[in-house]
Amino acid sequence: MLRDDCSLGQIDFINCLPITTVLLREKPDRLSLQLDTPGALNSLYRTGHLDLGAMSSHFYLEDGGFELFPSISIAARGPVGSVLFFARNLKDGMKIAVPSASASSVSLLQILLAEKYGITARIFALDQPGVDADADGFLTFGDSALLTDHKLKQSGQISAFERIDLAQCWFELYKLPMVFGVWAARRSWKEKHPQDFAAIAGYLAGAAAKGLGRDFPAVLQEAARRTALSSERLTDYYLKELDYSFTAEHAEGLELYRNLCKKHGQHIK
Repeated sequence: MLRDDCSLGQIDFINCLPITTVLLREKPDRLSLQLDTPGALNSLYRTGHLDLGAMSSHFYLEDGGFELFPSISIAARGPVGSVLFFARNLKDGMKIAVPSASASSVSLLQILLAEKYGITARIFALDQPGVDADADGFLTFGDSALLTDHKLKQSGQISAFERIDLAQCWFELYKLPMVFGVWAARRSWKEKHPQDFAAIAGYLAGAAAKGLGRDFPAVLQEAARRTALSSERLTDYYLKELDYSFTAEHAEGLELYRNLCKKHGQHIK
C-alpha cells in the first residue's frame, strides 16, 4: 500500500510488456502509469514532471540525481535482437543514421565502433532510420529493430549489410551484461518517500516475475498484436535474449558503460 499518490513512467515498447502488462492488471492504489517512449520519458524526468520510472541507462548516468530500484533492469548477456546496427561499409568516417530517441543505443554504438573497430563515425539523427537512409549504415532499436530485422531477412536484403547486434558485441568484448534501461526514482523523492520507494521496488520485481511466468501468455498476445512477429520469435526474445535482473554483474557492466562514455567524451557524471 502506497502512502502518497505518485506517477510511474513506463517505456511503451514490447521489451517492457512483462512489467507493464502486470502493472496494468494489478496497479497498486495511488500509483498511476505514464506510458511513453524512452526519449519522451527522459524529457519528463529532466524537467521534473516525473520523479520515478523506467529510463535509459544513459539518462540515468547523465543526470546523476536518481536512485536505482533494486533487482530490475532491461539488459542482455548476449544477442538481444532489438539494438541493431546495419552497415553497408565499415570504415572510419562512415556516415550513420541513428534514431533521435535513443541516447543509450547511440552512445553504445559510438563506443563499440571506437573500441572494437577503431572507427569514428559521422552521426545524424532521424525519427526512424532504415534501409532508405542516405548513409553507410543505420542504427535501429526497440520494436522497430525487431521488425526491421525480420523484414530484411524475409526480403533477402539482409545480405547487403553487416548486421551487428550491439548487446552481443558488448558481451563478447567485456563478458558483462549490457544494461540498456533501469527503473529509478529521484533521490530527493526517495528521501521523502522511503516506504513508497520500497513498496514500488517490490511491485516492480513481482511484476517482472509474473510477466515472465503466470501472465506470459498475455504478454505474448499483446507483443504479437503490436508486431505480428511469431510466438516462437517473441518467446526467444523474452526468455532467451532479454534479461530483467539486476545483480552485482549488472552493476559492474553499468559502471563500465559509465567509464567508457566518459572516455569517449560523452556527458556522464
